[in-house]
Amino acid sequence: MTATADDLRARHAEALAGFTGHRFFRAAADGSLSSAARDRYFVNERLFVGAARAIFAHLLIKAPTLAAARHLVGILDGLVNAQEGLFDDIFDRLDLVLPEDGLPAPDMLGTGVIAIARDAPYAAGIAAMLSAEWSYLTVARSLDWDACPDPAMADWFRLHAEDDFAGNVTWLEAELERVWSPDVAEAVDAAFARTVALEIAFHDDPLDAA
Repeated sequence: MTATADDLRARHAEALAGFTGHRFFRAAADGSLSSAARDRYFVNERLFVGAARAIFAHLLIKAPTLAAARHLVGILDGLVNAQEGLFDDIFDRLDLVLPEDGLPAPDMLGTGVIAIARDAPYAAGIAAMLSAEWSYLTVARSLDWDACPDPAMADWFRLHAEDDFAGNVTWLEAELERVWSPDVAEAVDAAFARTVALEIAFHDDPLDAA
């Protein structure tokens, strides 16, 4: 069952549509994104993936079952190996480097969601990452990345369309259903909404900065 996830998506449908339909994704898929905006996005995104390791590490510490802990370890493995491995290749191809002092957009998104994972109930952290991961799966499977003229961008989003990534989204939905209770309902709703808002601002940044 995914009733809790479905309810969150229904209540925040307008905001989610603003995220999954973001002009950044459309421009990235159709090739109209400038190279400066593309490069800014990849640097931002790699910085956030670093923060995501901390987010899932906080959830791993709080995991209420061994099965949940094992799955969260698997998600961390995917971040460290599959995603960072692809970043190694993309950064080599595009001659990109990470700034020593970070950047505002990934710092805001990373610190915001880390705070949820660290300070809010476990269910709220799961909801926060569900909003982000489900949205990326939606974008990856709804736009034609095979027709994208930018190979690096196509590779990045095709990674998010793969069955392994989709399986993690399914797990987040099921785990949220398992751990949700009326006691955490307000925190779950707030975490979901806050993360979507932060993600929209994060994807504004490459377009505004380029």
